[in-house]
Amino acid sequence: MDRRENAELYAAFEALLDEGPEPPLPSVTDAAVAGGRRIRRRRTAVALAGALVVAVCGVTTAVNVADSRPDPVQQEPLAPPTPTQEPTEVPTPVATPEPAPG
Repeated sequence: MDRRENAELYAAFEALLDEGPEPPLPSVTDAAVAGGRRIRRRRTAVALAGALVVAVCGVTTAVNVADSRPDPVQQEPLAPPTPTQEPTEVPTPVATPEPAPG
């Protein structure tokens, strides 16, 4: 750095100092409270997003399970149906006469 650059730098610092007092720093307590609010908001948002994802997964699983079940109307029976009433009479065979020779 030469003297001219030193002078320019010195003038810049003088201008900053002549502008007036610096703004007061925020209190540490206020900054901590504001930071805590931000953290709580973020945690709440993440928890709600997680609950939404779990709910969507649960609904999707329930729909898939319901779709994979066989339709009860089209379901084939496991065993052949049994008759509800037994016939009371057994039909007797009727003999047919043989045709006469000739």
